[in-house]
Amino acid sequence: MRSAGGKGTADLTRASLVRPNLDDAVLRGTVVDDADLVKASLYGVDALNASVRETRLMGASLIDVDFQGSDLSQTVVREKTFKVIVDEKTTFTGMSSTLFGPLQLIGREGRREIGGAGLKRWLRERGSDVRVLESRR
Repeated sequence: MRSAGGKGTADLTRASLVRPNLDDAVLRGTVVDDADLVKASLYGVDALNASVRETRLMGASLIDVDFQGSDLSQTVVREKTFKVIVDEKTTFTGMSSTLFGPLQLIGREGRREIGGAGLKRWLRERGSDVRVLESRR
């Protein structure tokens, strides 16, 4: 999402969006703090350097969302797919979640997938209170 004139970024602070389809959206640098994105569809979203602090993503599907450099502190994700792309700068402090992985970590050694117990451990090391669910397959 871009503001009028295509310059700057949107501010969705405290927005309440029920079932929004944000597939393929550009949310680069967007502020989505303290928002409700209930049952949001977020597929292929570019959310580099976004601020998603204290946002509730209840029932949201997060597939191929690029959260590199983003702040997901205090965000709540409940029992949904969390197949996102992150890097070491992505912040998860205080994130509360029950989710399905895996996620893609971009690091100095390239890209690697983290899922299951490894994902739980990795997120907890970053201050998250997470429960990783088994795949429904």
